[in-house]
Amino acid sequence: MKRALSADAVLMREYSQHLRIASISGALVAGFWLPMRMIGFAPQLPFEIIFDCAISMVACVNVCLAFMDSGRSPRHWAGWLRPSVLLDLFCVIPIFVWSQFLNESAVTVALVFNLLSARHIRNVRPFLDDFDSLQPVTYRLVPLLVGLPVLVHLTACGWIALGSGTALKSSDNILTYVKAIYWAFTTLTTVGYGDISANSIPQMLYACGAQVVGVGVFGYIVSNVAGILARSDAAREHHMDNLDKIENYIRMHRIPNELRAKIRTYYHYMWINKKGYQDKTVLKDLPMTIQSELLLHINKPIIEKVPFLRGADPELLTRLMAQLKPRVYIPDECVFKIDDHGDALYFIQSGTIEVLARDGSVIATLGEGAFFGEMALISDRTRNAAARASSYCDLYVLQKEAFNHVVESSPTFRHHIEQIISERKAA
Repeated sequence: MKRALSADAVLMREYSQHLRIASISGALVAGFWLPMRMIGFAPQLPFEIIFDCAISMVACVNVCLAFMDSGRSPRHWAGWLRPSVLLDLFCVIPIFVWSQFLNESAVTVALVFNLLSARHIRNVRPFLDDFDSLQPVTYRLVPLLVGLPVLVHLTACGWIALGSGTALKSSDNILTYVKAIYWAFTTLTTVGYGDISANSIPQMLYACGAQVVGVGVFGYIVSNVAGILARSDAAREHHMDNLDKIENYIRMHRIPNELRAKIRTYYHYMWINKKGYQDKTVLKDLPMTIQSELLLHINKPIIEKVPFLRGADPELLTRLMAQLKPRVYIPDECVFKIDDHGDALYFIQSGTIEVLARDGSVIATLGEGAFFGEMALISDRTRNAAARASSYCDLYVLQKEAFNHVVESSPTFRHHIEQIISERKAA
């Protein structure tokens, strides 16, 4: 039953996305075509009818979306009394039909009402909301790239309707339109070179209104671009903030130069390899289940190299992943010493670890993907060797206490561990 509901939800989501694509497309057609028609750029009759029918069909789509988004039933009469629905219902009748029964001024009013359907460009945002993996930059830029050309076009067509100012209308419609687009861009971006200016009261009032709108548009563009640029290197900004705090702390406490160098080297390493972030810090806002699955995906090839974990139940491995703690060791730092109580298993994510004998000689050198200290998890022996970082090392640490807690909940795996302990003691 759950699967059927899930499938229905997916189909409904896809259906909604298709409707929104149609609504946005119709809004773009209305926003570009109707203003051109209102200022006299009329195409041949067949194309005119095709555009009018397209706008009418999209009006039906907008009525459907209005009821879907509100959750109301179309059968309830009160749902049809909303201004937005009534306006879209008016647009269902093609303009060429209105022109058969109304005079020219009434048809112009019908064109204005149909032009208001361009407001459905706002469906871009709900459409983008349906995509789970959308980049924030895309979410910011797409509405801007869709809405700005329509705004410039509408402003330019209004300027042409008022006589184009000092540029004047010419017999070349394309030149007149390009000049109007130029004026609209310079006005909306508050640049305004003054080479095309208003020469009548309506044009002056229109230019003032365009400049007021332009202040908002320009501010919106600048804020979005600034936000995008800031987020494009947010990790570096975070890192630089940390460095500023550390430098102030070092100066305040008069830390010796040698120790200063170590601190700076550590932060440089963190930036180069982790962009200033620790794994747990980045993932802390995620639910524990997702954290575990993510860590299992990243570290499963490493953890399965441990003999007594190889072939373990995926659910058990997922729970073990949740217990891993990231640690960074600096060069020559001791991970553990000989005769220390064994309390953890270590996985090497990056870097090099040297295993040392009692006399200080290097027994083995372990690199990325290796593990060590595993006997601490299945026995009570003390360490018979020491471990030391020979470079900066990123390790994952699995504490014995956390390991035992997970194993206790899995009798089968616990029995497997007991067998291994028995075999090791017999050997």
